[in-house]
Amino acid sequence: MLFYTVNNLLLLFWAAIFCFRKPNKIKDIIFLMIAFSQLFLIMAFRNQIGYDYNMYAVGFRNMSAAGFSNLNYKDWEHGFNILTKLIGLIPGIDYDFYMVILSVIAIVPTAIFIYKNSKVPWISTILYVNMFIYFMSMNFLRQMIAISILYLAWECMKKKRFILYALLIIAASFFHQTILIMLPVYFLVKMRPGIKELIMYGFILLWFYAASTNAIELVTSFYHEEYTNSIFVKEGVSLIYAILPIIIVACAFILSKAKTIELSKENKYLINLSLIGAIMMLTMSKHSIIERLSYYFIPFMILLVPVIYKSLKTRGFRYKFESGVEIDLTSKKSKLIISMCFLVGILLLSYFHFYFGLHENAHGAEKYSSWVSWFYSG
Repeated sequence: MLFYTVNNLLLLFWAAIFCFRKPNKIKDIIFLMIAFSQLFLIMAFRNQIGYDYNMYAVGFRNMSAAGFSNLNYKDWEHGFNILTKLIGLIPGIDYDFYMVILSVIAIVPTAIFIYKNSKVPWISTILYVNMFIYFMSMNFLRQMIAISILYLAWECMKKKRFILYALLIIAASFFHQTILIMLPVYFLVKMRPGIKELIMYGFILLWFYAASTNAIELVTSFYHEEYTNSIFVKEGVSLIYAILPIIIVACAFILSKAKTIELSKENKYLINLSLIGAIMMLTMSKHSIIERLSYYFIPFMILLVPVIYKSLKTRGFRYKFESGVEIDLTSKKSKLIISMCFLVGILLLSYFHFYFGLHENAHGAEKYSSWVSWFYSG
């Protein structure tokens, strides 16, 4: 764990140098270039990190040897198989450098996504690591590519270009079919966040949670039958993983009700996407297989946190109850205190989330090792 602690401290160090005082776009770019270069080196030169690492290494060797005579391999999607075979055409390449190329596909789109969409890039970068999208990208390689395409689809969602959005999601499904869940999500995110909507979502959550076992058993009876009656269906992960997402969403709903958060189209989408993700992460405490679906929503949570922070910092919080009692935290000092309390609280929870998962060896990343001699290994 010391290795990852050093990584986390370095990310905070770069943020302190470039972003804490008088932030601007140039400083954000410098921070992102340094931070994601650091994250790239860790990901690209890893060895045996990720439960599925060996499976993909063997798959690369087998598909490279087979050439294009057969595009099928296991139950993997054709898009991923074709990409793997194309990479295998590079002279002298082995699976180590195959992982380097896939790391580029994971890291570069994420850095661009955060730069273009996050109001505070350093916060989103730390949450990208602490909420395990980073570790997921070292383990679920096919899904990692699908999420990289989802970043492009987000631009189409914001601009209400459904046809192009749908085409990108369908293209991403050639790398991992589970991303097709994002097609109906396009319509769900249009709802205005409010108390009535929250109650409706609550009923959906109760129904989904109660009926999830039968629903999953039905799906696995004809799709990915290997999961039928498996521990991925019958057992869940710790409820602790749902705490941070639920708190983020709860804060967003309260602050949108108080009109602290401006309900722009983009913010409305972020809140709804984060809510769906929180529901997924709550349900995966019952069925661990739902974890796969949750990763399509975490990127939007890491954008929502800076929105909440900036809204508190600029607008503060004011709410008048029906009884006439009013909470007014809109003075300059109050705005600074509540925004910093929110930020520090979320970051501390995210580190708890991170180290709890690391202790459980989430994604098989607990003990870092590298295949290059000049890099830390142990």
